[in-house]
Amino acid sequence: MRRSIALVAILVLFLAACGNDDTGEDATPEPTATEAPAPVSTPAPVEDSPVEEPVEDEPATESVEEPTPAPVDEPTPIPISTAEPIEVPEPVDLSDPAFSSSDKLTTAGLGSMFFGMTPEEAAQSLPTLWAGGPEDGTPRCYLLAPANGPSGVVVTIYNSSIERVDVTNPSITTRSGASVGSTEAQLHELFGERLVVTPYADGSGNSIQFVPVDEPDVDYRVIFETDGTSVTSMRAGRLPAVAPAEPCT
Repeated sequence: MRRSIALVAILVLFLAACGNDDTGEDATPEPTATEAPAPVSTPAPVEDSPVEEPVEDEPATESVEEPTPAPVDEPTPIPISTAEPIEVPEPVDLSDPAFSSSDKLTTAGLGSMFFGMTPEEAAQSLPTLWAGGPEDGTPRCYLLAPANGPSGVVVTIYNSSIERVDVTNPSITTRSGASVGSTEAQLHELFGERLVVTPYADGSGNSIQFVPVDEPDVDYRVIFETDGTSVTSMRAGRLPAVAPAEPCT
């Protein structure tokens, strides 16, 4: 027991001697620095960059040909008025009849109206205005009468031209003097062998034609209708319009 205590005392003294340094200053043992763990570098925050979406390939645009613009019509120039006055047609003088006793019925026409004229040409020649029109017949054949008379004169329009005139007015005569009221005997005295007589089927009278002998007039006629004794009507014109007893038939 005593030996153990002596050993402990020696050990204490030894340890005390070992703890003093040469300078005699108490050296305070520095605490052992515990190495701090190396700081872990934190990565800098990365800004969110926009995510680029994949770009789809755009389809190739077909070249479209632009339509050729339509040509622009140039404006029609406005006619420049001239200094010449516009002639206004004078009104037709209807104070005198279109036909009188001085106008003679021939194979060529009546007075200054000739077969083959248009109604407009004849109206200017007479002068007159016509009464009637296609509504009184057909576009091919219709009747006209002079508005200023005389009564008893009717003109036939056949294929757009004057082809026949019928007369029942006794004041109108042929160049030889035959007229409504003349006798058949007088007709024979005036025209002789140039007359062709055709009796009516019922025996009530005769149709007597004057047939020209000149070649240019071969298609023209003057025809007298009689009651067997005297002329009741007469007409002149070109074949075929002049042939029927009634016009446009």
